[in-house]
Amino acid sequence: MVAPADYVELVRRRLVADGCAVTDERLGADSVVIGYRAQFRALTRIHFFTVVTTMDQVVEGDLRSFVNNVVGLGLERKGRWLGVQTGIIVLPVLVTEAADPAATALTQKAYRLKRSGFAVLTQPTIVDVKAGRVWTFRGTRVWGFVYNSLIKKKYEAYLPEPSAAAAD
Repeated sequence: MVAPADYVELVRRRLVADGCAVTDERLGADSVVIGYRAQFRALTRIHFFTVVTTMDQVVEGDLRSFVNNVVGLGLERKGRWLGVQTGIIVLPVLVTEAADPAATALTQKAYRLKRSGFAVLTQPTIVDVKAGRVWTFRGTRVWGFVYNSLIKKKYEAYLPEPSAAAAD
């Protein structure tokens, strides 16, 4: 089993390898690693924020709170002029040794923002290193369909299965 902090360091290296600007910051009460990269997709400039932190145990309320904080960070930094030609995708990642089934169930469907989510997408992930699982939505979104493959490619590039991470 890989330790949560070691997994976060592996994600950091993968973010750098993909060309992200990577910083260590505070987001609320959490110490987080933030990877940022902008790129074009379907004539739209997409601002990607991948935010990773560790938690002793993840329950549904913690996951929702973390997602809201990460979405707020993305909107605060790049939220002006959102629309047809600019968008934000935030990828909140919680690394833990214990994930509540209600929290992992929430990651298994396309996450819907409770506020106006125009030009903003999020797909939360829980990495349970003890169980050796990466819990995230792997289906096809209807809203934001054009970005499905891009989100999946980012998760594949950044988040190896914990059993494979031990070998890295």
